[in-house]
Amino acid sequence: MVGINRKSIIKTRTAPHNRNGFQTLRQAIPIHIKGLNSIPGMEISDNPRFGWRGLMLDVSRHFQPKDFILKQIDVVSSYKINKFHLHLTDDQGWRIEIKKYPNLTKKGAWRADRGNIPWWERKAATANETKTIGGFYTQEDIKEIIEYARVRNVEIIPEIDVPGHSKALVASYPELFCSDIDTSNVNFEVATGGKAPNNTVCPASEFTYEFLEDVIEEIAALFPSKYLHIGGDECSKKDWKKSAMCAALMEENGLKDYEELQSYFIQRIHKIVEKQNKTMIGWDEVLSGNGVKGATIMAWRRGKQQPQLQAPRQGYPTIMTSYIYSYISQVQGPRFMEPEGPKVVLPLSKVYSHEPIPSELTKEEASLVLGNQTCLWAEFTPTKEHCEYMLYPRTLASAEVSWSQPEVKNWERFQKALEISHFKRLDRDNINYAKSMYSVYPAFAVNELRNEAIVYLDTETVGYDIYYTLDGTDPTSKSKKYTGNFTTTAKQLLKAGLFNKEGKLLGAITEIRLKIN
Repeated sequence: MVGINRKSIIKTRTAPHNRNGFQTLRQAIPIHIKGLNSIPGMEISDNPRFGWRGLMLDVSRHFQPKDFILKQIDVVSSYKINKFHLHLTDDQGWRIEIKKYPNLTKKGAWRADRGNIPWWERKAATANETKTIGGFYTQEDIKEIIEYARVRNVEIIPEIDVPGHSKALVASYPELFCSDIDTSNVNFEVATGGKAPNNTVCPASEFTYEFLEDVIEEIAALFPSKYLHIGGDECSKKDWKKSAMCAALMEENGLKDYEELQSYFIQRIHKIVEKQNKTMIGWDEVLSGNGVKGATIMAWRRGKQQPQLQAPRQGYPTIMTSYIYSYISQVQGPRFMEPEGPKVVLPLSKVYSHEPIPSELTKEEASLVLGNQTCLWAEFTPTKEHCEYMLYPRTLASAEVSWSQPEVKNWERFQKALEISHFKRLDRDNINYAKSMYSVYPAFAVNELRNEAIVYLDTETVGYDIYYTLDGTDPTSKSKKYTGNFTTTAKQLLKAGLFNKEGKLLGAITEIRLKIN
């Protein structure tokens, strides 16, 4: 680092713009030149497009240790990401120590091991099973993470997800469940996987609000961030509809449906958060029912809801977290070549193409867009290596979306910068990044009557050539070059790869049989 002592960086206390300038300087230093002891003079005029340049990491579905979090803070801060959102609680685990309620981590942080059983097929745990999967952060861990992030210009944003996604919470304290519902068939164990019925706290019980106020008070005292995220998404109303307590509360408060009942709950939580001098963030379901004025919205859904338009039009500060462009839990290359994940493919180039401000917004409405954030949900990322594979380089693409004005973005330049510099930096820092940008995407149509297949090959990178074989051998730069769709005999084994001008294979070889599945 050109004579700069790493420990001195940690102790440096400068204004955020100076920290950003220092990171720009670091990126300007060629990593591939040994013995560099001087830097050419230069003048750089630059500033961020958005104040919120974020990354969310779900540590509830699969817990990641403190050292891993610190490592990621080092990486993302070097790319001027300044908000690190920790999804700390969900159905599958509670990950933060709350001193007043120790059972949240004694029980809520641990679940039964289901080994290699698919996430959505796992059976619920029994009370007598030993719970070995999980972990949590002590409050001292959290303080260390916060301080480590602070000197790197990164703000840690905590999320406690209620009223839904709360199976670990009600498993730890069943009295948070509606007490007038028959619980003879209710499982009060932390969810082992994706199925988590009976995972809502009761909005008609005063104990719920007293309990959550205690929790929020401890979290607010622990985190210096002005923001506190309360979730509010995907709340099942099935149990509420069985509760006479909920029905009575709705009648008493003139609530016409269960969406307004959720609004009632969120509004009360909002007051608790405000009491701690914090700004409440919620997922865009917070807009449903009667909404919650004063909240900040993370707009993740698209389609009919269009919260990316509704939220700013209704006056809400909005952070764009579109699942279409920002949910990097989705696989990033041909699905059959990638680790297990959701069915949707979100390649690097699509993350880079994201425009956070919808063109339909007026200038005034657009001013309420605080920024952009990628989200790594952890259903399918049990290991540190898998997490990093999903995070990078797509997080770097999001960082440029958040920092740069759209007119200066250029996919070809970004691709070349990754290859020339940033992949080397990730290698240096022992980051297990994906090289899926070099994947070859196959598509084909089979005519069984003629025993023919029409084959199409594509890649998201520019400047390289695809070579392929049909005889079962691995392709080289001496193989057949792809110049456009072609017709061949069906049922053959197609192998294809992307090669640079020197004839080097850049990514993994795509392999697929040309037949109807």
